[in-house]
Amino acid sequence: MRSLLWVLILSIFGVRAIAPGDLAPLPKVTDSYGKPVDLAEVAKSGKYIVLWFYPKASSPGCSAQGKRYAELYEEFARYNVEIFGVSHDPAAEQCEFIEKLALKGAMIPDREGTLARAYKVSSFFGFYARDTFLINPQGRIEKVWRSVNPFKDPDTVLAYLKQKLGK
Repeated sequence: MRSLLWVLILSIFGVRAIAPGDLAPLPKVTDSYGKPVDLAEVAKSGKYIVLWFYPKASSPGCSAQGKRYAELYEEFARYNVEIFGVSHDPAAEQCEFIEKLALKGAMIPDREGTLARAYKVSSFFGFYARDTFLINPQGRIEKVWRSVNPFKDPDTVLAYLKQKLGK
């Protein structure tokens, strides 16, 4: 019943989920180490972008997901992909997460919820839903995966790229 109520509310107010083919919101952000990241420039450089939203740095599921992205990092690089993890965690917690697990790719501390709102990622008390977005080099949403399994997500995204790009 509660789900039906939310669907009704969202349809009344015209909130639409982000979908393949939409222009991706590509703002300038700062990574967990304070380095500016211009997501639009990353796409313009001819790269695909993976944005994987996760609930909490260093939690078991997020750790497994992050480690798997790190293990597959070189393979993603062969497909010209930049990987960005996004959570509501403070930068210091994300840095600890990166260093503890030797993660690769940048982490973005979305403290104000800017990216989560732009990508329509739900949040519960600051814990983001586990959603993944693939953005193509034209700056459009290529693929959306909602409520992903943290143990399978990186492999699922890579399999999609392999099928699409045929390499």
